[in-house]
Amino acid sequence: MIFLAIYIGDKTTTAKVDRACVEKYGISELVLMENAATSAFNRILEIEKEIYKDAKERIRDTDLENFDSNIFSGLSFRKLGILCGSGNNGGDGFVLARKLQAIGRDVDILFVGNPDKMSKSAHINYKIVDKLGLRIRYYNDIADLESEVESLMTKMDKYDILIDAIFGVGINRPVASKYRPLFEAINSYREKNMTRIIAIDTPSGLDPDRGLPVSDKDDPGIALRCDYTISFDYFKKGFLNYGSQEYTGKVYVESLGCKKDILEEVGLKDRFVSNEDLVFDRPSLSAHKGDFGRVCIFAGSKGFYGAARLATEAAVKAGAGLVTLISDQDVQTVLAHNLIEAMTCNYGDQARVDKLLETSHSIAIGPGMGINQSSTDILSYISSKTKLPIVVDADAISLFKDLDLKDSYRYILTPHMGEFSRLIGVDADLIKEDRLYYAKKYARENKLVLVLKGKNTIITDGTRSLVNTTGNEGMARGGMGDCLTGIIASLAARYEPFEAACKGVYLHGLCGDLIYKDSFTVSPGDLIKIIPKVMKLMYN
Repeated sequence: MIFLAIYIGDKTTTAKVDRACVEKYGISELVLMENAATSAFNRILEIEKEIYKDAKERIRDTDLENFDSNIFSGLSFRKLGILCGSGNNGGDGFVLARKLQAIGRDVDILFVGNPDKMSKSAHINYKIVDKLGLRIRYYNDIADLESEVESLMTKMDKYDILIDAIFGVGINRPVASKYRPLFEAINSYREKNMTRIIAIDTPSGLDPDRGLPVSDKDDPGIALRCDYTISFDYFKKGFLNYGSQEYTGKVYVESLGCKKDILEEVGLKDRFVSNEDLVFDRPSLSAHKGDFGRVCIFAGSKGFYGAARLATEAAVKAGAGLVTLISDQDVQTVLAHNLIEAMTCNYGDQARVDKLLETSHSIAIGPGMGINQSSTDILSYISSKTKLPIVVDADAISLFKDLDLKDSYRYILTPHMGEFSRLIGVDADLIKEDRLYYAKKYARENKLVLVLKGKNTIITDGTRSLVNTTGNEGMARGGMGDCLTGIIASLAARYEPFEAACKGVYLHGLCGDLIYKDSFTVSPGDLIKIIPKVMKLMYN
């Protein structure tokens, strides 16, 4: 498995990278435009293969008597329309048109804008395609654009793929009202037809920092809804917004052919997980159980036994040498005979609890405990009694905000969106617009590691931030969070908290992905069973 680092940046990053390329490395804007188009060209060819493969899968076991031949609509990939604006994004489109025509594609350039207001580099590439004789259909009389929309839509019926290169990341105000009829028509056309739309860098009209259409108090904005987005060099942070996929579709990040160091040079730190984050240390041939860490799990309450069991078993399967469930007497009685690979202890045995805290390497607290004074007292006690890493999940998260427990990045909080919203007192819809910002802010201010769960789970200590790439919708089941708590607690006994959280989140999602290949849903019990096998794949 090879996972190269993919960095995450905002709308200012493109200008910073371009300036560094030009000023420090002598890479001209024209070369960058050529490189961008080349990367997009190669990715489009791969997308064509992907679409074709999907169509073949859809006709498997099809009732031939009722076969819909339209399923193959758009699979010749001979006719393409490229929507170009007058900025550098349009320049990328001109170069891409030239490259696609060179391999036999029938290409129309649909120019939307004013030729007299082209950027310098875009104009150079415009002149090239003009001299080469590529078809350019002009929609530059903006006053009459609305009347031209119907004509454009008629032409679009012929296109197998439509490429969006109108506006790039630099857009800072809502799409002008004169363009709205065109954007509405294209979005409507996409819904009614099989033609796929591919955005170059970012869907036109989309705010790359928010993942929503650029808007203001008077204009809600509009953006093209695309099936694929080919981003360059880095992932736009707005694409992490759950609502952004309505506009971006599937996102690819392609290289501009520059040194990867440039991204760090311009200040990018946040990124997706990569190989360097995922390797587990291979056990020594002379290893014994004490080398794999001792873990205490504070979990469960009367009537809530499953969460405690799942967290404990996950900690065992994730490699901890010794795992002990600490709970009330009722939970211990119910689970002691089931947890044959872990030990149990109840709160009443204070001497043993204290001994376990003294000899352990990490702690987890929260699953199934309930929000009550007893849970509050336990959290306060273990925090004051030890300086060990503590994974705080579920009910314990609600208690955490009211207690003065923050110090030295030893806490790993694992809230889902609802829990995080209550924790920081910010509406969930507002958080969703910039999850990375709110996660980093809270982690930094409270000196802890935050695991903000959901699609593209964010792991951050406020300075370092990683975005997870594993996991799927089949994992949206009760008990999954308990499994994650146990996994992270197990790893926190052997790795520092941030590293343990990153490895744990990725491992948890990867287990789910492997199960989901053959199952409609992913059960926590099935996930726990395969943890050791999947971990072995990740040994150094």
